[in-house]
Amino acid sequence: MVNSMTKVKNWLQPQKILLDVDVRDQADALKFIAESVGQAHGLDTGAIFRALSRREQAASTALGDGFAIPHARIGGIERPLTLFIRTKRGLDFLAPDGRPVSDLLAIIVPLDGDKDDHLRLLSLVVRLFSDRDFRRGLDTAPSAAAAQALFQVAIAHMATDDL
Repeated sequence: MVNSMTKVKNWLQPQKILLDVDVRDQADALKFIAESVGQAHGLDTGAIFRALSRREQAASTALGDGFAIPHARIGGIERPLTLFIRTKRGLDFLAPDGRPVSDLLAIIVPLDGDKDDHLRLLSLVVRLFSDRDFRRGLDTAPSAAAAQALFQVAIAHMATDDL
C-alpha cells in the first residue's frame, strides 16, 4: 500500500502546465484556472471559479516572492487536480511582500477529501517553491515540457529527503 506522503507527492506533479498565460488580473487568472481545470476534467467551471474566489476573499493565497497557491474544495472529484501557470505579467494577489505574482500552482481538492492530505499537499508545495533554483528554472523554462521536467526532478529529490 502506498503511504500517505507518497500519495501526496504524486499529486504534486501538475496535470497541466501552461506558460506565458495572458491574464489581466487576479480574477482573470482564477477564471482561466477554473476553465482550464473544468474543461480538462468535465467539471462545472463556474463552481470552480466561485470556490477559488471565495478562498481568495477569505485570505490571499499569495506566499510572496511572486508565487501563489490558489486552492479550493469542490464536489465531484476523487483526487486533487493541479495546474501550474506562469503568467506573462505579474498580477496583484495581495501578496504579503507586495510583489506581483506570476507563478501559480492551482490545487483543487475533493470536497469530502482527507483534510490532512490537503494540508500535506500545501506544505509540500510551499517547500518545493521555497527552492530558489527550482523557481529560477520555472521562470526561464522555454516550454511546458521543460517545466514538467523541473517538477519531476524536484519532486524526486523531495522523495529522498526526510520529511
